[in-house]
Amino acid sequence: MSSEHVADSGVVCEVNGSTVKVEVQRGSGCKSCQMRGFCFSKNTPAVFTLSSALPLQVGDRVELDISAKDRILASLIIFVMPIAFLFGAFLVAQLFFGELISIALAFAAMALSFLIIRYFDRIFGDKFKVEIVRKIEDTTE
Repeated sequence: MSSEHVADSGVVCEVNGSTVKVEVQRGSGCKSCQMRGFCFSKNTPAVFTLSSALPLQVGDRVELDISAKDRILASLIIFVMPIAFLFGAFLVAQLFFGELISIALAFAAMALSFLIIRYFDRIFGDKFKVEIVRKIEDTTE
């Protein structure tokens, strides 16, 4: 397998020495994706705090490099874990309880998976490899 990366762009919203905050812009694929609300809250942009040696200013557009491995891992955790908890809990609960209780326990397990995902995000969210590749020159001037 190659170490393929997918590039995104963002806008620098804060500069503090070599540390910058970059607000990620939705890619062209987001417009057609049915799950776009999961990656980006409708009113809350994704903001990354990154280190960069580039001379950046607030308002500069930059190209970000997010590893494909990290994207796939995050997708699996976000989309597969709740379904696995839902069906796994239902199958195990059905061995001991009736159908109605099994359904309730399955949904409770799925809710638990969302709490676990939130915990993973707080602990490991900053460990995803996101780098500023380059400043995107404004060609409109």
